[in-house]
Amino acid sequence: MEQRLIEIILPEGKGDDIPELLHEQSLAGFWRDSVGEHQARIRILLNRSEVEPVLDILEPYLEELPDAAALLLIVEASIPRKRFAQAKSEDNAIDDEEDENQASDRLSRHELYSDIASNVGISSTYLLMVVLSAIIAAIGLLRNDMAIIIGAMVLAPLLIPNVALALASTLGDTELAVKALKAAATGFFLALATGVLIGFVTTIGPETPAIIARTKLDWGDLILALASGAAGVLAFTSGGHLSLIGVMVAVALMPPLVTAGLLFGNNLTALGLKALELAFANVICINLSGIVTFSLQGIRPATWWENSKAGKAKQRALVAWVVLLALLALIVWR
Repeated sequence: MEQRLIEIILPEGKGDDIPELLHEQSLAGFWRDSVGEHQARIRILLNRSEVEPVLDILEPYLEELPDAAALLLIVEASIPRKRFAQAKSEDNAIDDEEDENQASDRLSRHELYSDIASNVGISSTYLLMVVLSAIIAAIGLLRNDMAIIIGAMVLAPLLIPNVALALASTLGDTELAVKALKAAATGFFLALATGVLIGFVTTIGPETPAIIARTKLDWGDLILALASGAAGVLAFTSGGHLSLIGVMVAVALMPPLVTAGLLFGNNLTALGLKALELAFANVICINLSGIVTFSLQGIRPATWWENSKAGKAKQRALVAWVVLLALLALIVWR
């Protein structure tokens, strides 16, 4: 079981009631000492599954204290292992086991939000990654070289903005949603424009298998995009960054976008629109399955009033994505 260390800095003489606040939580260790002249430090060792409920309790408490803050640290190892193994009380062992089974497979909401939100934005690095990924995809498509196309898929600069948009919709976080939407839209159109520019200076064969494969949208593509979106969210929430590589290849947002650009640049508008339909379908399915997967994993705000707001935002987002998917289906299979 992975462990975390919560380190709290607060004014000296404060925080004596924290043990009472956390008495129902299963903690592996609790220490208190002084730092500086007027500050105290509390360290709490706990299993990853306990992080979210503990931080939800501490957050409103620390907000009332001036100059108080809590840091969440990953524990690489702790020794002796038996001493720091989590002990459950006999009174609520069954309830604790049920809670652990539900939450131990994912990161806390706080860690997840920090991981995703900190990587969303329109920076020079992000824009450069989009352009480079589009160039690599274009070369692979022109050469009909799957290995090069997979290289562009692995870069996957458009994946995190879409996962962030799904998370924002789940939590009802308008600020993150706007930030993610701007990043996703900017990357989408930049990749398309890069493909168009490359299409202007090159001649492509529309019969190339790699091109043709991305101008056809069927039910298999929709199922793949839905499954990939769910797998992407699971990879993020479990902290399994290695499994993200496979998700990046499966999601494949960049190749159909670049294919559309190449075709538009060669005045093959009808085929370009078909490739664009595949790109839009991927975006819609990733967000739709992302919201559903976040919800099924119990990702929600801490308080009931925030949860009510998030529920309404999530419903609106789900309806919007389902309507867009239905409209796309009507266009494609009319």
